[in-house]
Amino acid sequence: MPGPLAGIKILDFTRYQQGPYATVMLSDLGADVIKVEEPVNGDLGRSLGLQPDGWCAYFEAHDRNKRSITIDLRKPEGIAVVHKLVAEADVVTDNFRPGVMKRLGLDYDALVKVNPRIITGSASGFGPQGPNTYEPSFDVIGQGMGGIMVNQGGGPGNPPMALMGGLADQVGAMVFALGICAAITARERQGHGQHVDVSLLGSQVALQALQLTGFMRTEYQYPTPQRQTPTFAYFPCSDGKWLTIGILDPKWWPNLCRVLGHEEWATDERFESPKGRFANRIEMLAELDTAFSLKPRDQWLPLLKKADIPSGPVSEYAEVATDPQILANEYITTLEHPNLGPVRVVNSPIRMSKDRVGARFTAPELGQHTEEVLLELGYTWDEIDGLRTAKAI
Repeated sequence: MPGPLAGIKILDFTRYQQGPYATVMLSDLGADVIKVEEPVNGDLGRSLGLQPDGWCAYFEAHDRNKRSITIDLRKPEGIAVVHKLVAEADVVTDNFRPGVMKRLGLDYDALVKVNPRIITGSASGFGPQGPNTYEPSFDVIGQGMGGIMVNQGGGPGNPPMALMGGLADQVGAMVFALGICAAITARERQGHGQHVDVSLLGSQVALQALQLTGFMRTEYQYPTPQRQTPTFAYFPCSDGKWLTIGILDPKWWPNLCRVLGHEEWATDERFESPKGRFANRIEMLAELDTAFSLKPRDQWLPLLKKADIPSGPVSEYAEVATDPQILANEYITTLEHPNLGPVRVVNSPIRMSKDRVGARFTAPELGQHTEEVLLELGYTWDEIDGLRTAKAI
């Protein structure tokens, strides 16, 4: 079965991570994504972490399923090629600084004259309005300005703490893909294209909707301390491995006491109620740490699950990559690389009962599909040679 976005053509000018991963997600849903790159070096993401054998996890993760065409946007012949592509496209995406696409004559107001149904999308740094709009932005700036570094670092007055590199980019990409899907739906139902903007900053604010909503009412920033709630935390076991328990419903507390061999905790006035467990969390955590330290993780987890206690392992990447649950749902899959043979990649987390969703092929070589795409547009071989002579492709 084709993907749910089969027949949707996306002209993708994005680079690095935020924009490219959004279009990977759309390609997983079946869209035909044509990645437009400058002819000499292409997307600079191709060189980030490049291995001696030619493998680049950064580029592979953010650009699989796509076709690559090289176009020099400084050449009028190159812009003419873009206009032909736009005439047949559904969506045009970029993550340049605001104003760049307008300067190139490729913003929504210009492209809607070429294709009245076109949708354009910008993965921006700060959004289309405000004093920071035209400044450069990257992942670390989004994390810092959105407040999550302070929250993760323990709150105001404490040193900030960066999260995983690329977090702001990745969250921004997911929201960007959602915005584009919504614009496609609006066009199909209401008949109009439009411009979509999703920023790093806005996505980081949205990620913390719960925390910021609370702050704006109380004016107190609750930090993210480690193991604040003793029954919603992680614990070390005797083999040096860790597990998590997630008890929110009080009905699970007696079961946990029974599994750990401490049924007396269920009636201990310090621990019998959720309020008491929170108020006495330091003592509660110490007791739980001691109890879990008596057995290895692989002995605890079956006991916890048999008692229907929400629990799971704290996994290293080596465990994630071999987890039977992850593999059963094909959240990790294998693709055939033209030079390296079978390679394992992270797949789409979306599953549909009828439409095919997921990774289809590895990231393209620079300009790999230039001739293929131009021939589809109706260019002759002589015209393609002319574009090469003009250094437009």
